[in-house]
Amino acid sequence: MTRDRINRKRNRLAAALSGSGDLLRGSLLQRTTFHSSGCPKCARGEGHSQWVLNVNYPGAKNRQLSLRPQQVPQVRKALRRYHQAKEILEAISELTQGLLRLDRDESMERQA
Repeated sequence: MTRDRINRKRNRLAAALSGSGDLLRGSLLQRTTFHSSGCPKCARGEGHSQWVLNVNYPGAKNRQLSLRPQQVPQVRKALRRYHQAKEILEAISELTQGLLRLDRDESMERQA
């Protein structure tokens, strides 16, 4: 691939990143909680459904954020955008490595 083509592709990917909007890293979980006593719904084994955004941090730390049901579509969209942005960053990194290889090869040709 030529230097010009790599740069065009890299610029196109970088432009796609700028319009990413809300991004969220983590996992969306649906949990069921049960009260120990006094709740007919829990006594029937139904429990209470709740949505949680779970984010892991270095050092085995977790952060969990309880969500309202109406927030779930927004969170799903932001999680999807995060994964798309991560894929774009990986592609940009690969292209930049290609540029480094071109620089190295051109430098070696000039020295020969």
